[in-house]
Amino acid sequence: MYIREAVPDDVSGLKVLWTEFMDYHVDLDSDYTRSDDALANWVDYINAKFDNESTKILVAVEEDIVVGYIGAMIRMYPPVWTISKYGYIEEIAVTENFRRKGIASQLLTAAQNWLLSQGTSRIKVNIDSANEASQGFFRSQGFLDNTETLIKKF
Repeated sequence: MYIREAVPDDVSGLKVLWTEFMDYHVDLDSDYTRSDDALANWVDYINAKFDNESTKILVAVEEDIVVGYIGAMIRMYPPVWTISKYGYIEEIAVTENFRRKGIASQLLTAAQNWLLSQGTSRIKVNIDSANEASQGFFRSQGFLDNTETLIKKF
């Protein structure tokens, strides 16, 4: 297994992973229910990232099959603080048969290395409050509680 930068030819494998990722999340919160055109829209969204210098998609590959991916990006703070930018982990997913093998940690390390090379001094990630596995993973990687997002549904 190795980690590399994603290329447009990876999108078909990424679609499979993203669908699995979203199916997992909809079981945690029905707000993750996909629209009829969700996959097509996601493909457009991912394809736009390949030409975006502030975004990096990395994949874990085993025998020419994409078994995991991470999306990292540079985000900017409002111009009122001394820290101008930060890294953001948008998504991380490993297909079920390859979990608990250190792949997520390797993907995160590769993303962190890229984010640090871009001059960031911190990395943020949003995790659903019901996703205890993801919370445990990021805490084991040194992430700390920072802010809490509240939601009101009507």
